[in-house]
This record gives sequence, structure tokens and C-alpha cells, in this order.
Amino acid sequence: MIYEIRVDGRVDPSDLADYATVTARVQQAGTVLTCAVADAAALTGMIAVLADLGLTVRYVHEVAAESPAPPSPSTSQNGGRTKSA
Repeated sequence: MIYEIRVDGRVDPSDLADYATVTARVQQAGTVLTCAVADAAALTGMIAVLADLGLTVRYVHEVAAESPAPPSPSTSQNGGRTKSA
């Protein structure tokens, strides 16, 4: 699962390296973390670590479940060729 987590202040992604794959975007009022976590327990653990770092979590938003996108109909069965009638 991929989540965005907005916190007040700045976060060093290396502080969270043991919990998830994290990237950070510093914005005017805080940091937006984009992270991939295995399950709800891992997400809860990461939020607890943020709290332990003294950060205020403003929101948690699921961006996407980590699943491969289905093949597009035009390329899935005929090698990318379009059938003509």
C-alpha cells in the first residue's frame, strides 16, 4: 500500500528507513512523506515513529494499493496490433 502522510516540520527519510520505503517533499508548512508499507500494522508503526520524533501528523491518505496495472486491451492479447474487421 502506498500512502501520503503530511506532518508539521521537516523529516529526514533515513529516520524511517527501517519501517518503509519513504520519499519526502518539504513544503512551506511541513513535509509530505510518500511511503510504501506492507500492511496496516506497518503504517501504524510508522505513525508511532513520527510521533516519537515529536512530529504532528496532519493527515494520512492512501494513494494506491501496490498491485500491477492490468494490461491495456490493445496490447494484452495480440502483441499490440489492432484487429481490423
